[in-house]
Amino acid sequence: MAGDYKHLASQFLQAWQRERDHKIKICLFGQPGAGKSSLINELAGQRVARVSQATDTTREAQIVECPDVIYVDLPGYDTSLFPENAYFSTFNPLQYDLFLCVFAGKLHQADVDFFGKIARTGRVCLFVRNKCDGLYDPSCSREELEAKIRRDLHHQVGPRETLVFTSCRRNRPAGERGIPELERAMGALLPEAQRDRFFRHAKAYTEEALQVKRRAAERSLKKFMMLAAANGLNPVIGMDAALDSQILKSLYRAVREAFGLSEKEVLPQGPASQAVKKLAEGVTGERVTKGITWLLRKKATGKTAKVIPVIGGAAVMGFNAASLYYLGQKYIDDCYTYALERLQAEIRMGDA
Repeated sequence: MAGDYKHLASQFLQAWQRERDHKIKICLFGQPGAGKSSLINELAGQRVARVSQATDTTREAQIVECPDVIYVDLPGYDTSLFPENAYFSTFNPLQYDLFLCVFAGKLHQADVDFFGKIARTGRVCLFVRNKCDGLYDPSCSREELEAKIRRDLHHQVGPRETLVFTSCRRNRPAGERGIPELERAMGALLPEAQRDRFFRHAKAYTEEALQVKRRAAERSLKKFMMLAAANGLNPVIGMDAALDSQILKSLYRAVREAFGLSEKEVLPQGPASQAVKKLAEGVTGERVTKGITWLLRKKATGKTAKVIPVIGGAAVMGFNAASLYYLGQKYIDDCYTYALERLQAEIRMGDA
């Protein structure tokens, strides 16, 4: 029985890793100096892409890999370095799931041409007018300026394309700089299967966005359990401490990443929660396993629990997949509470 359990657990963990390895690929294109790298950093909520004041920084595709998303910042299309006739064979842009055309002045004809090529293949593109903090005309209002830019865009690429105005200059809250609106627009254009994954990745700048992350994390937990069932695994806490650790560590890592938290940021309180934390960190052994089973015995319903016969010379209380689901939901609650407190502090300090 123990051998079969180890095989099923190993099979499940491999399947879960394959699921995690299938990331969303988002391509940003536009003229040098439009602020594509800064926009990637805003979406990720941290400095992951190189940013330079130079206007010819991107001389090769800049690839930024995050847990759920891969961003690719392509160099300018149809330039002396990368002419039209060699661009597609060099960069293979049709591999991407979503395109962002980023511009900071007038939309360049080369970008219109590139959009036309990818649009004809059925690819989805979102237009982003970045650096909108610099929009100014003494003869008209900001709303009139944005309406003019929107009309010009629709004249060049068609009336159905979506345009979002953004700024990466952190002199105002993100909500006033268009970043949450951009995240919502990106999520709306992605297929449903990829939408949750994107929202788990994207930095939450509002409490509404944090709620979206929570719901995505809860659906991810259900998917985790469904994948376990599909691989014939009914996880039993207490069956094998080393496998307990691997399964919970994978689950907890996915939850933390959904809220943009590090392992050290979520500090459970009390002896039982410390046991959960140690098991998730990879610390195994009879004392830790007993701590987990004690927590479940205190919290889980009678229908969830079942006694497992003597294992490794010690009688322990084991629990099935329903208990693992309970532990995952409890961890989501802990992460959400911490992330909400952090977000509220960032808003007070003007960092969100």
